[in-house]
Amino acid sequence: MEEEDDYQVENEDMEEQFYECEELGMENNDGFSDVDDSEITWEENDTTNVKGLCNSERVQVGKRQRKFKELEILHQEKDVKIQKIREELKECKMRIETLEKERKEVEADIQEQETANNNAALFRLRAQHRRLCDELRGEEDLQSKITLKLQENEHEMFEVELEQGKLMQLYEEHKNDDAKYEAQLLLEAKQRLEAEETAISQAEKRKKKAIKDVEKQKLEHKKALEDAKKYNQKSIQYLKESMARARQEQADKELKIRDDLEKRMQIILSLKKNITMSRESLRAIQARKAAQSAAEKQKKEKEASIGSESESFLQHMLYRKHLQELEKKKQEFVEEQKTLKAEIMAKILREESNMEKKKKMYPVLFPENLKSKDKTSEVWKLGEKLLQCIENNSEDDRVINTHEQERRSPSQISDEEAITEQIPNYFTQDFSDQLLDEESLNLPEFPGLWDKEHTPNKDEKVSKRFGAGTSKMEQEILARQLEKQRSGIVQKQVAAGREFKGCPFYSKPDIIHFKNFDVGQTYKKKAKLINASYGITFCRLIAITDCLKDFIEVDFKPPGQISAGMSCEMTVTFKPLVNKDFEGEIMFRTHIGSFAVPLKCATKKCDLVVDKHIIDFGCHTIGETITQTITLINRGALNTYFQFLKSVPKQLFIGEMTELIVPSSEDFFDLDQQLHNEIKVGKITVDEIGAFTSVKLPIIFAPLIPGETQMDFELVFSDPASESISITARAKSVDVPVWLSNPNIDLKICMYDRLYQDSICAYSRASVALQLKFEVCSELRNHLELLPKTGYIQAHSNFSFQLKFLPRQSLPEDAKKYFNKVTRVLEAPMNILVANQTTPIPFTVHAVVTSSDLEIDRQTIDFGYCSIYESVWTTISLTNKSILSQEYGFVDIPEYVEVQPNDGFGVLLPLETLNIDIMFKAKQAKEYAFELICKSEINREFKISCQAIGVFPPLTLSHSVIHFAATALNDTSTVTLYVENSHTSQNEFTHPVPRIGKGETVPVGPTLFEFAIPEYSYLSIAPAVGTVMPGEKCLVHLLFKPTLPDILVQEEAVRMLCQAAETERILEKQEPESSESDDIPSKKRALPKQTETRRSSPSPPKPKETSSISDISLFEPPNPVNIALENFKEEFHSLVIPCFVKYEGSTDHKAPGYSPYSIHNTLYLEVNCPTVAPPIVLISGNKQNMVDFGAIAVEQRVLKKIEIENISEYHLNLKSSVLDPCGPFELLNSLRSLQPGATHNLIFSFTPAKSKMYYEPLEIRSVKGNLSLILTGCGIDPSVKCSVENVLDVGYVLANQSRTVTFQLENATILNVMFSVKLDSLSYSKHREQQVLPEFLAPDQKSDSLVGTHNYGGQSAFSVSPIKGSIGPMQSQEFEVTFSPDHESLYYSDGMQVELFDKVAHTIQLKGAAREHLMFVEGGDPIDVPVESLTILPSYDVSDIPRVLKSVQLTLKSTKFDNKLTTALREFQVGCIRSTHANARKNVEFTIDSPQALHAKGFVIDPVKATVEAGTVKVVTVSWTPPSGHDPLPTISATVKMSIKGDITENYQIILTAVVR
Repeated sequence: MEEEDDYQVENEDMEEQFYECEELGMENNDGFSDVDDSEITWEENDTTNVKGLCNSERVQVGKRQRKFKELEILHQEKDVKIQKIREELKECKMRIETLEKERKEVEADIQEQETANNNAALFRLRAQHRRLCDELRGEEDLQSKITLKLQENEHEMFEVELEQGKLMQLYEEHKNDDAKYEAQLLLEAKQRLEAEETAISQAEKRKKKAIKDVEKQKLEHKKALEDAKKYNQKSIQYLKESMARARQEQADKELKIRDDLEKRMQIILSLKKNITMSRESLRAIQARKAAQSAAEKQKKEKEASIGSESESFLQHMLYRKHLQELEKKKQEFVEEQKTLKAEIMAKILREESNMEKKKKMYPVLFPENLKSKDKTSEVWKLGEKLLQCIENNSEDDRVINTHEQERRSPSQISDEEAITEQIPNYFTQDFSDQLLDEESLNLPEFPGLWDKEHTPNKDEKVSKRFGAGTSKMEQEILARQLEKQRSGIVQKQVAAGREFKGCPFYSKPDIIHFKNFDVGQTYKKKAKLINASYGITFCRLIAITDCLKDFIEVDFKPPGQISAGMSCEMTVTFKPLVNKDFEGEIMFRTHIGSFAVPLKCATKKCDLVVDKHIIDFGCHTIGETITQTITLINRGALNTYFQFLKSVPKQLFIGEMTELIVPSSEDFFDLDQQLHNEIKVGKITVDEIGAFTSVKLPIIFAPLIPGETQMDFELVFSDPASESISITARAKSVDVPVWLSNPNIDLKICMYDRLYQDSICAYSRASVALQLKFEVCSELRNHLELLPKTGYIQAHSNFSFQLKFLPRQSLPEDAKKYFNKVTRVLEAPMNILVANQTTPIPFTVHAVVTSSDLEIDRQTIDFGYCSIYESVWTTISLTNKSILSQEYGFVDIPEYVEVQPNDGFGVLLPLETLNIDIMFKAKQAKEYAFELICKSEINREFKISCQAIGVFPPLTLSHSVIHFAATALNDTSTVTLYVENSHTSQNEFTHPVPRIGKGETVPVGPTLFEFAIPEYSYLSIAPAVGTVMPGEKCLVHLLFKPTLPDILVQEEAVRMLCQAAETERILEKQEPESSESDDIPSKKRALPKQTETRRSSPSPPKPKETSSISDISLFEPPNPVNIALENFKEEFHSLVIPCFVKYEGSTDHKAPGYSPYSIHNTLYLEVNCPTVAPPIVLISGNKQNMVDFGAIAVEQRVLKKIEIENISEYHLNLKSSVLDPCGPFELLNSLRSLQPGATHNLIFSFTPAKSKMYYEPLEIRSVKGNLSLILTGCGIDPSVKCSVENVLDVGYVLANQSRTVTFQLENATILNVMFSVKLDSLSYSKHREQQVLPEFLAPDQKSDSLVGTHNYGGQSAFSVSPIKGSIGPMQSQEFEVTFSPDHESLYYSDGMQVELFDKVAHTIQLKGAAREHLMFVEGGDPIDVPVESLTILPSYDVSDIPRVLKSVQLTLKSTKFDNKLTTALREFQVGCIRSTHANARKNVEFTIDSPQALHAKGFVIDPVKATVEAGTVKVVTVSWTPPSGHDPLPTISATVKMSIKGDITENYQIILTAVVR
């Protein structure tokens, strides 16, 4: 298995290397497709593995391979394109032939029609001839363009074939290398496979052996486990038995100890409880005695006050009732005391018997101790004295004034004071000393266990608390926990990482409430405590509120640990001794916090309400008696007395009790004195209302005097806590027997000349029939009438009569007295006369009289000229003059007229003005005159006169209304329509002819049209101007391309600027605060230290600020165009575009101010243009969605990434239009579906082939809309000027020294030009090129290699810096060429190629010479080969071997001109090399020996001797002047020696040769 894993790892490593190779190939790609890159890089890696080339050579090989493949593809594309162009050219020629043939036929027809004088046919044939000529010219132009295009493509294909021929040889070489490498790879793969198979077989063997060993180990391990389990089970069984025995013994011991402790604690608690009860009884006895004396005093005072004040029946009855209640409570209290006494005695006897039994059973626990016996005897003596005191007080307490006891609310301090006053002195002294002693309350029953002075150690204490049998560690843990609980340490409870916060327990019910309790009774309530914490806890009772300790007992047994959600119970016993409300709480404590349960005790109270506070008797006749009742309800649990009075009773405060002063008997029972009061109280005036009962109280109304009456009553209660209740009674009495139910007759709103009726009902209270007569005032007799005018009404019955109201237009003049012209309100008083009654019955008629007119602002409407293809509309205002709503409707409308809204029907609100549109559409060309009738709901008519002129235009539009689809911003929608000319005949009898009204008919002929497009409408029409021939139609395209308005972009930009300014202002405010905080701690330091510390350790706010500022600077601000696009809302624009029409023959009639277009024949096109937000936006674009690649070098590839976003609410599947396959633009990645709000990156490449501007559109398409992109870029041919043309000669340099020269490249374009400098000596083809024979051996074979002599190490003597980089636009780059020879040679040479964008732009030859000494001689004829031997000559001592003379040969050629021989001149140079050593010589001297010998032969040398400074060259001129009579045939030769002194002395032999040519 391990070997297989290793095999997989090796395969994965090989695949990773393969992918890395592919990635390297893709990175080296400069402008080609990704698929070709992967193949080419694989081939490139293959060749590099075979040949072992360097990186730059591998790149060159890969580029050539890619270039060759691309040339093949380009050749195929050009071939296909040329074939297509040839087919197009062929078709164009065929069309030209057919057009020429048709033209000839039309010309022949024209000649025939001219002879026949057929003008109509001539007109048609000439138009056809013009059309054919135009088409023929267009086809000829197209033919010339196609021909030119074919020539260009053939030229480009020829260039491609030339390039293929150049690269074919290299491609075949690389192909052979690839075949060899593939064979080698197959061999290696076969060897690896064999090795892997052997490794796999060995691994399988090892695996089988390992499996056998593992199985054997498993069996052994299994046996060992089984044996261990058996031994473990036996040991566990023995351990369990021994542990069970030990636990049983320990449990028995603990049970015994706990039983003893529980018995002792119960005895102590019972004794303590008995003592507390005896205390309470003593306090109660003393309180009664004190209350008795106070009650007797108050009784005497009260009896005296009652006898002196009045014989009030209410107070006497209250007093008697209180006495009865007190007597009853007194008896109950005496019986309760007796039962308590019996219980106490029984408990004491039980305890005595229990103690005796314990002493007999456990004599060891009760040793003889005098001190303890004395204490116990004192306790029992104290109990006997307590019983005697209780008996004496119970016998003496016969009469107690419980009345006062109920009124007061004793406190704990008052009880204690009363006890100290009432208890006898002898008892107080003995009892108080023992009562104050705390130890006396906790005296043990077993004195022997407490009186020993032995102090147990810590272990004994713990064992006593927790029982025997526990270990020492358990005892320490339990003791520690007990100490924590006692000290009340609150621990945090954390469960599942959450800390519990809140109340650990909550109770059910939430509040323990004792309602309506009675003193002396016992009440019990149970409550549940539920654990609301996260885990197990416990609780214990801590305390009760101080005010409740004397009355509340809580029976709560701590249940121990309680799980979460579990509950425990407690019982609360309430024994009230005082009639008073209490509030408090029962407090508990847990180990995670304390909590409390609220407790309330409420006494009995009264809650008194009445069912109504206002009683309305209505209107009644004098002499009647009406009774109504109110209900008094007591919702409380306490009885009380009430008194029903007509006035508010007074209150008197006597001591702490508030009592009622009841009026005297004269106010209650002397009813004869109150007969003048019409509203009075019934029989029930004073009574008692029980708990939860109700009482009905009558109120009587007996009217005596006509008019309205109101009386206030009040309910007063004996309960001081209950407030009095006020009741109001109202009534009205009349003395007229006949009356109207509605004395005000409201007819509401009435119209003139309309009849309105209403019914009036009269009622009679009389016991006999009465005659009625109805009268109308004289001013309203023409408008109002009452029917019948006379009638009889029966006893206790009613009579109805009719009112008719017909207001006429003269109402404002007739009834000026009763009619208000401003408000239009009529208020007419009427009377009803009753027989045998002097006072008439008045009533009033109210009405608002309004008009029924409908007002139209225009009585005549002139629609003017209207085309039969268009509609003309106008708006009129219809006003309702009435204050009532009125329905209206236009009736009998002609079929060519339309009224809107609602087809001319509707409702006008009061005083409303409504705009009504009247549309006229002419059916034919004529004059129209008609009337429109508007009727109201009361059938009134209002007429409007209308007129219009119908126009039949000569041209028609196929569509008058165009609805564009919802078009997104920067998207395009196109609609087509036709402009038709159907006027082919002027015969008006067969069909309608174009004319204006009844004017002249438009002549038949070509008709011009022109669309006037409004500005800023995002709409374009093509063609906007044209001519339509009779019977033909012209196709018109409408293009709608909405763009984002500039104002929205500006507003968004302003908003962003304001937001940025606000952010900057906030940051500026924060800067001074941070600087102030930094200055405060730095005041104590010195100034230099302060600056250092601020730089090194800034204050905390500063780094935050700098980081935020850096983030802001790094953050690219959003484009306002994109934000405006996202916030763009839907828009709808409706445009009306006029189309002017002109007959072509109308141009002959021109005059000043004359318009060629007839305004009446104008056609109108309505265009509805809805604009919506685009579903896809270009995030990294501009308003025009233009992707600009900028200026790029020719044949260079540039990638650009743009980001699009789906801002719609829909899932979009994206597609794109097709780019030009031969164009420079290419979309590299595919499109995918976009979720709402998602983005997608599009990668485009731009590879210009020529130096020109490129422009190509692209559409990203989806179902909801398209995104139009414009791809643009400019191809520029890089132009770089070099300061050196072809050769850069460094000059002479001393061996093992160097010299640096510079040259410059100047960029004359606006591009950033990438350059690289390469030396021929570093090329991979250097060795192959140097295999050619030298020129002196093979003069016919010329080598293009510029590489000459190298240093001995094989390295080039030249180096260039920099070798790669870029040159900015219109800038220059300086290069340094360093010449560093390591031996003497005159033929150092190398080739330098300057490549721009991987293309060779300049080739420069680098030359240099090296000498071992300072001097050098240059010039003369070449006497040596320019190739240096590869052998290194051995060096000899200069002093031993004589130096060889160096030769300089000069050939001087003289020419014969006009039978005269000219002087020949030659030059050579003597130079001194500047050395870098400081002690080197600064000059050299040269001397030519015996120059006079040369003069005889005509040779002259100048100068003969000179000094040459370091770094300079001295030119030596040699001239030859043939002497007179010189024979031009022979050659003249001469030799002279020249010595040069420098660091050494060198001798040169100058060979001079002169010839005549």
